[in-house]
Amino acid sequence: MDKTPYTRFRNAVNLPLVIWTVALLIYGSVMVSSATTGMGSGMLTRQLVGIAVGLVPLVVAWVLDYKVLKHWMGPLLVGLCILLISPRIPGLGYEAGGATSWLQLFGVRLFQPSEPAKLIFIAVMAAVVSEYKGRIDKPQDVLRVISYMGLALVLILMQPDLGTGLVFVAIAAGMLLVGGMKGRWFLIFGLAAVVAVGGILLLDTALDNMAGEDVALKDYQKDRLLVFIDNTRDPQGAGYNLAQSKIAVGSGGVSGKGLAAGTQSNLNFLPERHTDFIFAVLGEELGFTGAVLLLGLYLALLISALAISTSSRDLYGALICAGIISMWSFQILENIGMTIGMMPITGIPLPFMSFGSSAMVTNLGAVGMLLSVWSRRYGT
Repeated sequence: MDKTPYTRFRNAVNLPLVIWTVALLIYGSVMVSSATTGMGSGMLTRQLVGIAVGLVPLVVAWVLDYKVLKHWMGPLLVGLCILLISPRIPGLGYEAGGATSWLQLFGVRLFQPSEPAKLIFIAVMAAVVSEYKGRIDKPQDVLRVISYMGLALVLILMQPDLGTGLVFVAIAAGMLLVGGMKGRWFLIFGLAAVVAVGGILLLDTALDNMAGEDVALKDYQKDRLLVFIDNTRDPQGAGYNLAQSKIAVGSGGVSGKGLAAGTQSNLNFLPERHTDFIFAVLGEELGFTGAVLLLGLYLALLISALAISTSSRDLYGALICAGIISMWSFQILENIGMTIGMMPITGIPLPFMSFGSSAMVTNLGAVGMLLSVWSRRYGT
């Protein structure tokens, strides 16, 4: 007997995922509108245009059978490298926030190629990891899988964009965990990373003096690390952003000051208030209540994505979901954490909330990939 229209709809659409995504889009648009008060009436329009554009990759990814991506690993890997290298091509790169991570054409800033590269990286890593059928233990297998992450990380650090590089590491870690890499390898690479970072910090000045320029860490990156270690450090200089963000969040109290009524943002004390620090605006204007609501929506979104992952009949689909969950989870923790001094300050946007079309299109494309896995969970 033919399935009813409702059954076909339920099989094709994960309603909770769609509901929570729409709720976050509405919440984010309201906060962008509030955060950009006094910055011009076109900011909200640009955000809505970004959402509209993002519906295209959402629908395309949803309609496309995600399994075909596994057979396109070679071209996707080439495309990933081209995207990550493109900002370093003379005349195409645009510097913002200390990193040449944007593309421009004829002086017009276009988009941040590392954003769509995240989804391509997820597809490539899923293809590689799924080859091992849930067991990655041999040293040669581990090194092969890690090399793909290493390639992407090196190209990202060439920009240099340490924050986005950490997102790629988080994506890979989540996928490797689901893909069956043994715990001891996580411990080994974790310790190696700690030693490497410690060594870089100790040798950074010497390396810079020898080369005559910044080799490993830029000055602003070192300042951010020092401010993270000591939140009270240089409140009028390197620690200014964090100090103003904590004032904004703390002054919101339980219910906040009201939309567009935040003094830290409206008086321009809070930098990057519509992008990197939009959570601080939310905390000041909607208070603890608004923050809890946002965290609840994120939790619901991640649980929906997790349910899709567990419903997948093949490892490749589950790995795609794991990559998206890891990407969102890390960005949420990092962005919110940096506004209250719990994480180092980076230029990582808050999913579905921060102003910016590149990240919005990527996040909506990720929703499309999740829907593709869901709609084909029965092998159709």
